[in-house]
Parts: sequence; C-alpha cells; structure tokens
Amino acid sequence: MNIQSNITIFTGDTQSRSQAERAGADRNTQDSKGKSATFYAGNLLAEFPLQDRLQQRRAQAQERAMKIVSDTWDGDRMIDEQIQESRDRLRELRSTYKDAQDSLRALEAKSNEWTAHYEVDPDSQEQQDLELLKKEQASQQPWTGVQLTREEEAKLAAIRDKGITEYQKVQLEVNEETLIHQKTAFFTGRNIEKENAVIRGIRLERLKKDPMVKAQKEADQVMEAARDEAIGMIVEEAKEHIDQEQEKKEEEAEAIEEKKEEQEEVLEKRREDEEELEELMKDMPLEEMSDLKNAQTEIQQEIQNLVSKMNLVAEDIKGAKVDTNI
Repeated sequence: MNIQSNITIFTGDTQSRSQAERAGADRNTQDSKGKSATFYAGNLLAEFPLQDRLQQRRAQAQERAMKIVSDTWDGDRMIDEQIQESRDRLRELRSTYKDAQDSLRALEAKSNEWTAHYEVDPDSQEQQDLELLKKEQASQQPWTGVQLTREEEAKLAAIRDKGITEYQKVQLEVNEETLIHQKTAFFTGRNIEKENAVIRGIRLERLKKDPMVKAQKEADQVMEAARDEAIGMIVEEAKEHIDQEQEKKEEEAEAIEEKKEEQEEVLEKRREDEEELEELMKDMPLEEMSDLKNAQTEIQQEIQNLVSKMNLVAEDIKGAKVDTNI
C-alpha cells in the first residue's frame, strides 16, 4: 500500500503567510490515504536573520579569542609559579648552604684552638702527617674526587706503624665532621646553580617566545577571520537578494512579453478578418449586396413583430444572433 503525503512548504515573508495558508487550504481536504500538510518555513529563516547570524559569529570569535588569551595567561601564570617555586627552593638551599658554611667556620676555629692547645708548629712533621691523614679521609668520600698516590699510601702505613698522636686524633675527629658539612655545602651549592640555571632558562625562553604577544596575535587573527567571514556573509546575502530581485524582474518581463504576444495575436487575427471581409466585399455583386441588406431588414421586422405579439421586451432576447445566411 502506497501512502502519499502532499506537503506544502511556504518560504515567503510573514506578510504573505495568510496567502500560503489559503493556498494550502484546498489541498488539506484529502482522505486518510493522501494526507496533506502546509508548513510555513519563513520563520525558520526569520529566527536567524543576517544581523543575528553576524552577532552569533562575532560572539563565537570573541569567545575563542578570549580562550586563547586566557589559556596563554594560565600558562604564563604557571611559569611564574614555577619560577616562584625555584626561588623558594633557592631560599632554602641558600639557608642550608649558609648553615654549612657557618659550621665549617666554627670547625676551622676549633681546629685552630686545638693546634694552639697542643702547641703544634705548622711546619712540624706531626702537622704534615696530619695533613696526609686528612687527605686519606677525603679520599674515602667519592664526591671529593681526592685520590692517593702509592707513595702517599706507603707514608700513611708508616704513620700508623709509628702511631697517631693525641693531637692528630682530635684533629681527625674535627676533620671528619668538617667533611660532613663540606659535603652538604658542595651538593647544596650545585643545587643552587641548577635552580639559578632553571630560572634563567625560563626567563630566556619567555623573552624569545613572548607567549602573551603571540596569544594576542592569534586572538587578533581569530577576530580578523570572523570579520572576513562576516563580510562574506553580507556579500552572499546581498547576492542572494540581487538574484531574487533579478529573477522577479525576469519573471515580470516574461509575463509582459507573453501578454504582448497575446495582444499581437489578437491584432493579427483582426487584421486577417478585415482583409478577408474586404476580399468578400470586392467579389460580391452590387445586386447581392442590396438583396442581403433587404433580407436583413425583413428579418429584423419579423423579429420585431414577434416581440410585439409575445409581449417580449428587448432585454429578454438580448444577445439573439441574426443568421445572415438566411
């Protein structure tokens, strides 16, 4: 079973809507097998006229441009937070480094006190042996990079065979504590250098890229593209309007041309009839023309008599045609 639906869609302006409804009224009386409906599509277009579409596109472009700037701003703020975090770590590292340096200075003072207490001459053999023993302690710390030669190892063996003095023992204790703080100062100093390098790198990269300037350029490009699109929409709308007007004028001109052709056909037919009548008049003898006129007069008289007899008025027989062939 085939069910056909006749649907009329009217896309005219709102003032012609009633015309569309009347035009579809006669087609809405079909049976259930041939359903009919009329839809007015003018409002579908009216909901999004050119001005609204331009405003909508402008709003979309502004939203996208703001998002570009906002995202870049958030990214730039994250960079600032990274720099601030590095600065905070630097502050802690510098504090640790300062504490280590203060401890090293205190240990150096303590070492000098022990030297004075034991009255050891800096150029004495005991002091020289102490310096070699300190170097041995340093060589046991990989971060120092200190290494002993075979000759120094031989001298250290001889010092142990001879025995370590009380002065050397207390100084080695001070030196062991000194190495701990030196290690802290060493690695803290390296971390300070790293953090400073990170900050410098971030700042340099920011100067090279300048993300906010780049974001502003991208936002401007988005708005420029929206403006170009808006111009295109306006031009397209104008072209459609011009095309519609041109089509309307062409239809009007076509109708005028058809009317003109109809009039020319009527005039041509009239000219042909007149020419035919003239030809007949030329060929007809005078006697036949006179008889024709007399016959017409007699017929008219008979019609008048008939009217009088039947009490008819002229209006009742208006349009009666006289057969001239009688």
